[in-house]
Amino acid sequence: MFIFVAIIVLVEVAAGLFIFSQFSSRSYKQEYAAIQQKADGVTSKIYQAHTDDINNLLNDEALLSAIVGECEATGEFEYYIVFGEAAGGNIISGGGLNLSGNLRDNYGLSYNAIGKIEVEGKTYVFAPSALGKSGYRIGGLKDFTEHQKIISNLRGNTVAILIAAGMVITAAFVIYAYLLANKERTHHFKYRVKLNKEGKIVKSNAAFKHEFASVSSIDTANLNKDSFNLVNMSGTTGEKLVTMRLSHSLVLAGDVANAESFIQSGGDASGELDADGKTTSSLSKVFEGFTTKGKRTLLGVIFISNLERIKTLFGKQMAIDIQHIIVKKVREKFTYGYELDFGYIGVTYPDGKKLDNLMSDMEDIHRYINAPIKMEDNLFTLDVKAGFAMCDATMQPLNFEHAYKAAEAARQRVMDTNIADYIVYHESQRKLYDKYFITFDIKQMLSEGAFEMEYQPQYNIKEERIEGFEALFRVKKSWNVNVDTFSFITYAERTGAMVQLGDFIFDTGMQFAKKLEGKNVSVSLNVSPVQLMQAGFTENFLRLYKKYDLKPRSICVEITESFLMTNFTETLKKLDILTAQGIDVHLDDFGTEYSSLLYIKKLPISTIKIDKEFVKDVLTSKESQAIIKFITNIAKLLNRTTICEGVETTQEFDMLNYLGCDTIQGWIIGKSMKPEAALEIVDTFDYKKIAAAKNGGK
Repeated sequence: MFIFVAIIVLVEVAAGLFIFSQFSSRSYKQEYAAIQQKADGVTSKIYQAHTDDINNLLNDEALLSAIVGECEATGEFEYYIVFGEAAGGNIISGGGLNLSGNLRDNYGLSYNAIGKIEVEGKTYVFAPSALGKSGYRIGGLKDFTEHQKIISNLRGNTVAILIAAGMVITAAFVIYAYLLANKERTHHFKYRVKLNKEGKIVKSNAAFKHEFASVSSIDTANLNKDSFNLVNMSGTTGEKLVTMRLSHSLVLAGDVANAESFIQSGGDASGELDADGKTTSSLSKVFEGFTTKGKRTLLGVIFISNLERIKTLFGKQMAIDIQHIIVKKVREKFTYGYELDFGYIGVTYPDGKKLDNLMSDMEDIHRYINAPIKMEDNLFTLDVKAGFAMCDATMQPLNFEHAYKAAEAARQRVMDTNIADYIVYHESQRKLYDKYFITFDIKQMLSEGAFEMEYQPQYNIKEERIEGFEALFRVKKSWNVNVDTFSFITYAERTGAMVQLGDFIFDTGMQFAKKLEGKNVSVSLNVSPVQLMQAGFTENFLRLYKKYDLKPRSICVEITESFLMTNFTETLKKLDILTAQGIDVHLDDFGTEYSSLLYIKKLPISTIKIDKEFVKDVLTSKESQAIIKFITNIAKLLNRTTICEGVETTQEFDMLNYLGCDTIQGWIIGKSMKPEAALEIVDTFDYKKIAAAKNGGK
């Protein structure tokens, strides 16, 4: 309480002093302006009287004395000094105060601006004014001592009054808070029920008797003590969703829409999430309970984007414990918080003044939720991203499904653009989010031939030939799909259509590989985590492989390094099956994640692909050069090869050749191309001609 009182008083005093300073500042400005006007008037008269001989001021003691005397004769200021502008104000004559030296260095004054100075126990206002363009100035000094005392006394009285007022306000607040808390204890909840040890209702208030007349007992076995629980009860108006809190033998309950203190019970020490599929349903029910009131409702999705990495490095239990802490933080701020899945938390909040306050404090709330967490001597830095949807009458349709899509769209925009750590969606901004609401019938698109494959060539430096192609998925331009390829693939993965889409990619890529037969050229097919972890993936992949009777080493599968971190054992088994059938494995994006050499040692990898992030500055970065050199050396020692991606210039090509890279992929060799062009380039590509043309024929 002492701290609270101190804060109230300090804030009040600070506010009062700020207001006082603004008032006194305006007073100073007005008085300073009048003083400066007088100084300019005196100087103007002096300059007019001595225009012809003013430049001899330094060498003429009589003239200097005359000027000071004429100034004093005006009676406008108590004292005058004469100084030059050089070096910030060198004093020529100190007048009656015997000032000397430099204005700036000795007295902290500017030679061209009004200010205050303490001299011989008095406060003076110093007002400088130029003697034409001569380089000399006259400074008038006016006694400001009494005026300054008045201002100082006023400041002291103001502080005393503010402190006294703060104490009175605090006392009134404490009394009000006590009375309010007492009222909350007895009237906050709509229903108040007293139970015996067996859960039988001993006593209840009128509201409970009216709405739940047939209820004679409450099953408390599944109610968590000292936390709020979401419960369905049969009443006179049918099933009703209420919140309950069990405290000794008293059950306090209320409508979901009115129970502002409701917090759903979080995870426990069992090491599991409470996200079991039912929580999304609970979130939906509470949301719909709010929206039926016809007012605004906030719905949000909060995502801990680096929780998967924490799980990999520190184990599942640590990651779950961290999520539980985040959930508690979320419920502190939003009240209605639900664990939807690993890393995902859903929130909703009803209309009212608290919602307005919550929205205005959103930046601080996100900063609080995203703050580092210390556990077992480890400090975890989190990367929390969030999307919210403000749902009101403008949202059509105003239902949970659409609102959840809107919140997810906002979260996805955060992930895609990095413009902020959270975004609040409103239906008036719908055009900005159109691509996130787009739905595709991938099965129908497949049947209508909406997709195609392009192929980017890979050039073997030593053998001086095209040795392979990376197969790249494309949506045909004629379909005018307003999303990039990565977003489309992500959509397919999220909606369960990736298996069908993957069959198209694999089948088309293998058809192309068959056309390359006899040319000693392979085709690389990207395999997503969703595909690789699908039951029956290897059987289906090998079925297509055998369908085209492809020769060993004609097909490669590309897997990403980041995926291996969480699925190493299962991935190893499946890749062993593929390599046993003559299919090579390329490790993509090596170096961008944790780059464990264990992958190279244990996995049946034939080629390591060095990410373009290292290639783009290879000409200037010693670090990138060292990393690439290290990877190529390791690869050679382990009888692996390397492919450098994103190579665009002959200079980069030459540097990578020097560093030991085996194969080059990038625009210097060729962009992705149609199958016909790819077949042609195998026989016609000549890097030496391209390099000569790029280098001006040299």
